[in-house]
Amino acid sequence: MSARVAVLACTLLLSACASFDPGNPPLATYVPDAGYGFERLERGDNSDELFIILTFSGGGTRAAALSYSVLEALRDTTIEWEGRRVRLLDEVDVISSISGGSFPAAYYALYGRKMFDEFPDKFLYRPIQSDLIKRLFLPSTWWKLAAPGFGRSDLAAEFYDREVFGGGTYADVIARGRRPFVILNATDMTTGSPFPFIQDQFDLMSSDLAGVSLGRAAAASSAFPVGLTPLTFQNYAGTCQYRQPPWVELAAEDRESRVNPRRTARAENRLALADNGKARRHYIHLTDGGVADNIGLRGPLTAITSPNHAWSVMRMMNNGKIKKLVVIVVNAATNPATDRDQTSRVPGLVDTLKAAATVPLDNYSFDTLELLSASVNEFNEDARLVEGCKKLAARKGTQCALDIPAPHRIELFPVQVAFEYLGSAEERAWFKNLPTTFQLPRETVDTLRAAGRRLLSGDPEFQNVLKALNGCLADSEHRC
Repeated sequence: MSARVAVLACTLLLSACASFDPGNPPLATYVPDAGYGFERLERGDNSDELFIILTFSGGGTRAAALSYSVLEALRDTTIEWEGRRVRLLDEVDVISSISGGSFPAAYYALYGRKMFDEFPDKFLYRPIQSDLIKRLFLPSTWWKLAAPGFGRSDLAAEFYDREVFGGGTYADVIARGRRPFVILNATDMTTGSPFPFIQDQFDLMSSDLAGVSLGRAAAASSAFPVGLTPLTFQNYAGTCQYRQPPWVELAAEDRESRVNPRRTARAENRLALADNGKARRHYIHLTDGGVADNIGLRGPLTAITSPNHAWSVMRMMNNGKIKKLVVIVVNAATNPATDRDQTSRVPGLVDTLKAAATVPLDNYSFDTLELLSASVNEFNEDARLVEGCKKLAARKGTQCALDIPAPHRIELFPVQVAFEYLGSAEERAWFKNLPTTFQLPRETVDTLRAAGRRLLSGDPEFQNVLKALNGCLADSEHRC
């Protein structure tokens, strides 16, 4: 008994002395054109005219396997573009990921093609969840968890950093310096807004993303409420001479006019972190990215619809750089069977929290996809209107001709990889009842990988992509 008391006393003493390590170093001096950003990545043979965005949803190992299968399929898909035969994967420009989908995204950002040799054994087939639980019972873990600035997600971040990503940091990703631009998304617990792991976001905090580990970023993106704790990052705003871009102040002043409420909301979220170089919130607590956006599409959608964005696709569209826009949404959402509606018993706390965190977002995801198509259609409609006005004016004579630059049209291919598009009701039910855990049997992972390839090749819009690009995918009707 005395020995146990001594151990407990030592644990409490060590936890009291433990200092908080946010895992995000300060930024010495703000440099606008430095750090991890889309414009600073080399294109290589990648062309802007064919612009491909992938979004990976949350869903634990289930989501990781489905997302990985799409990367595999794109690797095995060849297209003809600008007189070259290339792999479709090499034309991917942006990957936006959430929670479980962030693991294959981060691994690809860090290691590129090596992931196809390493990632399945490093993550997909590994009992990640059991390994994490075992570490909870190690004496060396107890004093860490007793500290107020260290939670279960910090423990997970250390494990991912060491066992999955091999200590890789964003400095390593920056050193690779090539597309795709991979954005891991968490959720700011205070504002409820997406928190992307890009330098533009960390500039607001006067912090250097290069010093952040991929393991910690993935842990923040996948810190599902209840089971895992939020991850805390320090806000150093006011220490690196950072100033907000001009549009932020203008947008904040537009509140009364209500001209562009979405832009105003984005501006106020930025100002909530730092206003005039001063930190308003000293610490930022991040939770699972799926709390704000469970398919990772909100960031890309804003980039497509706004010129005031860290990696604005609209600016490229306005400049005539993009001809074909392919957006592949990998959605591993499930709809597990439940007996809660078969009884009058009040649902428990855990059941209520899980439903609140997932059901509304799954419904919202459909609206986000519809908004994507509507936004591109609106862009093309503006082009049609300008062309129509110029033709009408020209009919009145050369003196009436309008010298108005017409925006060029964009060809959009919105591709969806989701269980709801499986043909058999029994098969859909099986996939939609898979658990959201970081541990699945090997045969289940293999079944998910096969289903992902099948769903991608069977999607009508993806078939249109192959036709438009004279492409072919192995094991599909468009054979190589």
